[in-house]
Amino acid sequence: MILDQIKVVVTGAGSGFGRAMSLFFAENNADVYALDLNYESLLLLQSENNRIQIFKCDVTDNEEVESVIEGLFLIVNKPNVLINNAGVMLNSPLVNILKRPDNRHDIDLWKKIIDINQNGVFYMTRSFVSKLISNRIKGLIINISLIAANGNIGQTAYSASKAAVESMTKVWAKELGSFGIRSVAIAPGFIDTNGTHNALEDKMLNHWVNNTPIKRTGKIEEIVSTVKFIIENDFVNGEVINVNGGLVI
Repeated sequence: MILDQIKVVVTGAGSGFGRAMSLFFAENNADVYALDLNYESLLLLQSENNRIQIFKCDVTDNEEVESVIEGLFLIVNKPNVLINNAGVMLNSPLVNILKRPDNRHDIDLWKKIIDINQNGVFYMTRSFVSKLISNRIKGLIINISLIAANGNIGQTAYSASKAAVESMTKVWAKELGSFGIRSVAIAPGFIDTNGTHNALEDKMLNHWVNNTPIKRTGKIEEIVSTVKFIIENDFVNGEVINVNGGLVI
């Protein structure tokens, strides 16, 4: 794919990776359709580059996802790339012996994380791919995973959701390749974002930095450059590309 010829849908576009990717694509003359639940953050994004078209969307609401995707495929420049970036990082051990009265992993927290990180990816891709196929459009799905998919202490739900994303990525690569649709995942390590700092105490983050061979967190720009590589290399399919500085959990 040629970067300035793509029409890309980015979920979770109001902040973090999604915001950086949306601005990068717009600066490189791609058509960008930015989705987020927080409409104010989308307005701020659009104010930085008016090439970006914005849409409020709750990826956990399948009916809303269907409505937004339906609208996007009525646009003349129909999208051909979907980046499933929307997600939430929340931590909880399976059993917390210091917590009372119920020291077990909260069920509502489990449902929230799975709903956003796993179900949202499924809803978006299910709707998007069906439109690609019916319109005979070759395309690309990029899913944002994380190193935690390998299993990280204190992240039962988060790790499970990201492991599921990586599995779905591989399934879709096998199912959709004959339609000219690729499916690839990126699994960042610990990246210098507000989300990372909000989810991890400084002591824990420093632990992971010290265990990373290059002794630093990653940069958002390094994730964006990986996305660029995937878009431009049409033979990359079914892979989970680790961008983690050599860290292994």
